[in-house]
Amino acid sequence: MTGPSPLTLALVGMGSAGRSRERACAEVEGVELVARVSRRSGAGDRPLSEVLRDPAVQAVAISTENTAHADLVEAGLKAGKHVLCDYPLALSGARARRLFDLASKAGRVLHVEHIALFSEEHRQLKAEVARAGRLVKGEYLFQGGWNERLADTAYTGPYPFLAVSRLVQIADLFGPFAIESARAEAKPEGFSLHLHLRFPEGGILGFTEERLAGLPRRRSLVAECERGPVALKTGTMGGGLFAKDLAWFRDRVLAGKPCYYDEEAMLGILDRLTDL
Repeated sequence: MTGPSPLTLALVGMGSAGRSRERACAEVEGVELVARVSRRSGAGDRPLSEVLRDPAVQAVAISTENTAHADLVEAGLKAGKHVLCDYPLALSGARARRLFDLASKAGRVLHVEHIALFSEEHRQLKAEVARAGRLVKGEYLFQGGWNERLADTAYTGPYPFLAVSRLVQIADLFGPFAIESARAEAKPEGFSLHLHLRFPEGGILGFTEERLAGLPRRRSLVAECERGPVALKTGTMGGGLFAKDLAWFRDRVLAGKPCYYDEEAMLGILDRLTDL
């Protein structure tokens, strides 16, 4: 007696994220990697057009530059594939919503990864927030490096979208929010984004993302909640995040499992970043 057939998957984009997803395919049962698509010499084995026409390919995973995500997702859905996409799904909230509508009409799964939500750091912080209760006020800071690729908007898109992952993590911790004020500053040596977030129950959070060449990567959160303080404990990311995300995508396709985060909150974040 044999088990269920595996999900057949093609990888589109073989940069660092694509290679991480390739390793995840070897770790996750029930997923069969059947093709790689890449502009890099020797990294791919089939052209995208052939992969999209092949009925034996059930799903595609998009790991390209941010500016190409939406078009590739649309092509995959129109070809009848389930689609896994690295964040951000699109560089406007309206485009992202159209892609989810297209997936719904096609009866296909559209899954946007946010692997940081699987990290031990985030899971521990979420448990701490659950104990501490409603946010009263707090400050969040992310700092990281800057390089020519990040500075190239033809690759990354508008700079505020670099903050999508952190903002999705905040929504997963405290719920959806409004951006009451925003200040963004772009310079040759880096970028900074300052937001004032307000939550429906009255909590406020200052958010800063700062990127400069040579700046070490670090995060901090200090928050006052109704039952006590909460602080981010760093250095506990854990491993296997791409594998966990891929296994969840497999289960969404094969077993109808829901997404592991609030997709509407994620779309709301894209809406708000579009307006900055």
